[in-house]
Amino acid sequence: MALLCTLLIVGIAVAALATEQVTGSPLPVETIVVSGGGAGTAALPTIRHVGAPSAMSTHDDEAVAGVLADLDTFWAAALPGEFDRPFVPLAGGYVSIDSTAATGTSYCISSPDQIAGNAYYCPTGDAIVYDSAGLVPVLLGHYGVAGLTAAFAHEFGHAIQARIGPTPAERSAQPERYPSILIEAQGDCFSGAFLAWTAAGKSAHVRLPASSMVRAVAPLLDFSDPVSVKADDSTAHGLSLDRLTAVLRGYRGGVTACHALTATDLRPTLGRPGLVTTTQPDRFASVDAAIGAARPSIGRFTATLPTTATVTGLASAAPSAGDLRAAAPYGQFADAAALAFAVGRSITGSSAGAACFTGAWTASVFGRTTAGQLGSWAGDADEALSMLRARPDATLPELAAYADGFTTGWSTCH
Repeated sequence: MALLCTLLIVGIAVAALATEQVTGSPLPVETIVVSGGGAGTAALPTIRHVGAPSAMSTHDDEAVAGVLADLDTFWAAALPGEFDRPFVPLAGGYVSIDSTAATGTSYCISSPDQIAGNAYYCPTGDAIVYDSAGLVPVLLGHYGVAGLTAAFAHEFGHAIQARIGPTPAERSAQPERYPSILIEAQGDCFSGAFLAWTAAGKSAHVRLPASSMVRAVAPLLDFSDPVSVKADDSTAHGLSLDRLTAVLRGYRGGVTACHALTATDLRPTLGRPGLVTTTQPDRFASVDAAIGAARPSIGRFTATLPTTATVTGLASAAPSAGDLRAAAPYGQFADAAALAFAVGRSITGSSAGAACFTGAWTASVFGRTTAGQLGSWAGDADEALSMLRARPDATLPELAAYADGFTTGWSTCH
């Protein structure tokens, strides 16, 4: 079992926001305040540099330090408050490594290229080590302050596991009880709890409104496992829907809900029986054909709903042009999900209700249909989620509604 818990993600000045929209829209209030935070503001932690930092990486490291300072504050309150344990700062602290440097070592790292595009919690050194050249600029450039915050909150979650369990020793002794996918789900969950705290305006350095949360969860969802990974793989993190479900558990239930999460609680879409992995680009001849194939399936699903769900005009229902544009990069199940979203809106009258309907319909076909049909491919549930995320006005409540509909069914949609 590897000793490193990795986030698996691949120069913006401090507090700068991305100009490239990936999911959601960057907001001017997204920022990291690295000075003048006010009375009682925790001082920025020291970050040790391996390799000579550039001016840009120094600015980026200050942004990371702002996030880490708030994580220190969050956990300094949460551990005694929720677990009756004192928070012990990381003995090895925080280390910034330029992955392009010729030489350099640190905790769990014997050469800079080993950290390329990654952040690690190293249990043997009790330290968080990250790539200042290939990780932080990518996070800030593609996901802004929000994505940087979620990524480092995930890694900090692994440091918390080393304190309250499952510890590395426990995981080594009982791998079936503490598989990688559980360890990473807890990390995502802890990240969600921290994001909720920042969205509530409790953080001194990180300023993230609730409307930034789609951007915040984006790197966690983007860097999900390939569908060919087994759920019991020693590096498994889960598919996008799995990771979103874990984030939401922490966002809604706080850190105690994360620590209470067990392997038996998980029902990941990763490795779900009845699904096939394929490199085939399409299963239907066109987008219209995919939508046409979805229509009878959605009709059968709506026929199972209570009579309170009035469905009219299903035969003529059509996804919006904007939702089809959002679906275009992801595949034909995303196209079909755009139709389900349109039907769901006609039933519920809201975007959140439509997303919930889409999730419930997706669950009704996911792993339950014949090979080659909608719902038979291992990535289908993630395709629908990707379509929802890519809508320009997407919100976290809509993504949460999709996850709830998928997990619980129509009963949660109204």
